[in-house]
Amino acid sequence: LREAKNKDVLLPLIKKELDIDIRILSCDEEISYNFLGIKRSIYIENSLMVEVAGTDTHLAWVQGDKVIKKITLPVGSVNLTYKFNLKDRISTQDLNDAFSFISSQLNDISWLTETKFDSIIGIASTVRNIGKIDRVRKRYPFDIPHNYELSDLDVQEIFNLLKCKDFKQRQKLEGIEPELADIIVGGTAIFKKIANLVQCSKIIISGRGLREGLMYEYLHSKYSIPNDILDYSITGILDTLNSDKNHASNVFNLTFNLFNALKPLHHLGDEFSHIIKTSSMLHDCGISINYYGHHKHSFYIILNSYINGLTQKEVLMSAAIAASHRFNSYQTPLAPFSSVINQLDLRSVKLIGVLIKIAEGLDRSLVGAVKNLNVNFDEETVTLKVSSDIDVDFEIRQALRASEKFKEIYGKELIIEAI
Repeated sequence: LREAKNKDVLLPLIKKELDIDIRILSCDEEISYNFLGIKRSIYIENSLMVEVAGTDTHLAWVQGDKVIKKITLPVGSVNLTYKFNLKDRISTQDLNDAFSFISSQLNDISWLTETKFDSIIGIASTVRNIGKIDRVRKRYPFDIPHNYELSDLDVQEIFNLLKCKDFKQRQKLEGIEPELADIIVGGTAIFKKIANLVQCSKIIISGRGLREGLMYEYLHSKYSIPNDILDYSITGILDTLNSDKNHASNVFNLTFNLFNALKPLHHLGDEFSHIIKTSSMLHDCGISINYYGHHKHSFYIILNSYINGLTQKEVLMSAAIAASHRFNSYQTPLAPFSSVINQLDLRSVKLIGVLIKIAEGLDRSLVGAVKNLNVNFDEETVTLKVSSDIDVDFEIRQALRASEKFKEIYGKELIIEAI
């Protein structure tokens, strides 16, 4: 609409017929709202944000919560398609001319080639459809667009697949959105050229963008919400399901203390902190469906919730750890997800999962009885010394129900004493 020649006629007509005021966003505003939608859903370090729109391509160099550089190019999936005849069967000459034109638009942006980006974050329909095609061709177990990761080589392979098909063949391609079949070659060409230019192999597809940015701006103006995006998601799920927040926090704190104290044994790093927080805070969320077997429901709820700040692998691992918190022999059904997690990930799930079992036992009375936790270990044993203002024999007995599993995973006897 920003580029429409008849917008001066259309906008008054909309106002007259529907009594709706339309504000057309500038390119800078569109970039800002897109970035707001992304930064409230993905932890950003040093990335290139790319939106391939219909008649524009928006680029922004983003770090943390700041936009360092931004630019809008007057080329998008629609106008490139019609300028170089990319809608149906595509000739080599037309494709080469299109690439030359894209390069001419990019060559003068010095900061693109001078900056080493950790990742490219792609938004809008064309880029999201690239992600969907990739998930389908890989038989990926989730159909979740947000925070899906692929490589620059994947984009190249998808482009090769698309460019050799005519319009009707593209419409039948598994995973493609039929309404994008005419312009997707042009849009993918732009995205591929940018990825090649900046030489960044890690590409993240964002399912959040302009719409969510507008929503977050409204929420910030009206309500007080947590600054941390993961805390915001977890709090929202706990509130929606009316879960016991105090118990969730107690289990998280105990699990986190155990994890840090036992680092010399499990050798896992701080990169697991978000997984620990998610799995421990949401371990009981399945009770909202049914108490009996609630660990199974917790797995499903976590796996199918939009949790900001987590990669899809982290969501799956969090769900698997939460599902293992009960004192039973339940085995999480992870075989269908073998394309997402490997044996090392499964080992991490076990190492953290048994710690949540212990933490759950230490807060079995749901009153935060354990006030402090000291951990010591030697070649044969791990000793937990718990302090409390009340008798904690019940909590200790419950936590020791995990001792057999702890011995199996950590190779040491578990001892818990009150002090």
